[in-house]
Amino acid sequence: MASITKLRTSESIRFFDHSVALSLVQAFHRHLDLNRLLEVFWSQSDAVFQASSLRYRNSDQNIEEHFGSDDRHSASYNLTYQNEKLGELMFTFARRVDEDTLATAEDLIALVMPAVKNALAYRSACRTADLARAQPAEKTGAKMMDTDDGLLLLGIDGFHEIRQRDGEAWAQTLVETVQSQLQEGLREADSVFQIDDGLLAVLLPRTTRTDALGVAAKVRVLIGSLHLRDAQVTSQLTACMGIACTRDAETADQVLQQARTALQEARDAGSNSVRIFKD
Repeated sequence: MASITKLRTSESIRFFDHSVALSLVQAFHRHLDLNRLLEVFWSQSDAVFQASSLRYRNSDQNIEEHFGSDDRHSASYNLTYQNEKLGELMFTFARRVDEDTLATAEDLIALVMPAVKNALAYRSACRTADLARAQPAEKTGAKMMDTDDGLLLLGIDGFHEIRQRDGEAWAQTLVETVQSQLQEGLREADSVFQIDDGLLAVLLPRTTRTDALGVAAKVRVLIGSLHLRDAQVTSQLTACMGIACTRDAETADQVLQQARTALQEARDAGSNSVRIFKD
């Protein structure tokens, strides 16, 4: 049994150059639905190092997914990212594999772990919201309303320029600072997680379109309290936001894609803009 306890950075990934690693991370982060994410991960595993099968198990969330056909040789990993246990993953192979193949597999796992963490958080938040809606009205003491769940995508304005100017480490620190600011300022039920390069997602359980716009206004204030200092010039941080609601989609991936569409519309409108997805 092998164990991965710390995610490698893109600079220390051994078998993928920076551009390939970035492309893989972006491909993984396009999916908040865990099953779809694992399908993409499996296709990459099959293509890159010819695994015969992939099995993912998370006993805490009662999840078990299997892709391909099991073979005689195996390599297993306990996944941990940012001190959070993400479950177990096992590859099988038709023949005994060498150290380079295993190292390549571990690099690919390292690249997918943040996306797995986000997908698990999204799955857990959705299940919590579903349970809340399923509770009888007499237990909640109020009439249950037919409300949506909302997803707000936030892209920091000028993020790519900030990264080019100040470097990867500082850019990631900025994203984590914004994430922490939102987690402290929003409702306890709201979940905030990073899903892409400089992109944050805020899951808003039982939130209508109107309410989501109100959250976006609060997010704007929270972000506006942060300032960047470049030499002697200090500027207020701003972000564009795109909002989508679960009522308008059938899957988590569709909600995410709709929120991305709305975010792009907001960016097209200019910095500090907000748009809601509309058919």
